Amino acid sequence: MKKFSKPLILAVIFFLLSFAITVQVRLTNNSESEASRDKVSSELKDKIFELSNSNEKLKKQLDVTEKNLDSVRSNASNDDASNKEKSELIKKYSIIDCETDVKGAGIIIRYFPNEKNADGYTVGNSDITKDLVDIVNELKNAGAEAISVNDIRMTNMSSIEMEKNNIVIDENKIAKPYVIKSIGNSETMNSSLIRPGGTIEVIKNSNAKIELAISKEVKIPKTMNIQ
Repeated sequence: MKKFSKPLILAVIFFLLSFAITVQVRLTNNSESEASRDKVSSELKDKIFELSNSNEKLKKQLDVTEKNLDSVRSNASNDDASNKEKSELIKKYSIIDCETDVKGAGIIIRYFPNEKNADGYTVGNSDITKDLVDIVNELKNAGAEAISVNDIRMTNMSSIEMEKNNIVIDENKIAKPYVIKSIGNSETMNSSLIRPGGTIEVIKNSNAKIELAISKEVKIPKTMNIQ
């Protein structure tokens, strides 16, 4: 029987050990890579689940609001002492969901920007946009319950912006004449608008013209963006 030399045996053992270590390292790297991918995947699943839950909660809140509105409407026809309270609830929920035309006491503002401001510069749409934003914000701060600009209902998500030199509200282009309507305590809103140094005075100082009218019945349409 042929005998193998000791160096040859050691070489074979060394080769086998090296091969085993290499395989082990690769398996470890693959395992870590899979673990990392699993972690990222798990985090993404958690985020999707979180967003889904949040969306579901918002849908449930809207459903509750709409059910309350339908319930109050159906019961409001009863001729009893609670009719006034029911009418107030109808108004409240209609304003919240913005999906119903509403009417009530409030203010109607007609805004006529001048072609040139006090310094003689041409008034552009950016200046008009700013004035409209300032008026709407002033009304909100004064407690307006519902607001529209050129019959576009302003919601909590609405914005008045400039896009390609056009004034846009919720993807709807608007142009003069500019009419802002608001429902709420007309005295409070009027006082806030005409106070010294207030929004109206600042706008008038730019040679723009603004007409304010208190009305017992202001009509504001539902939002245009109902899906």
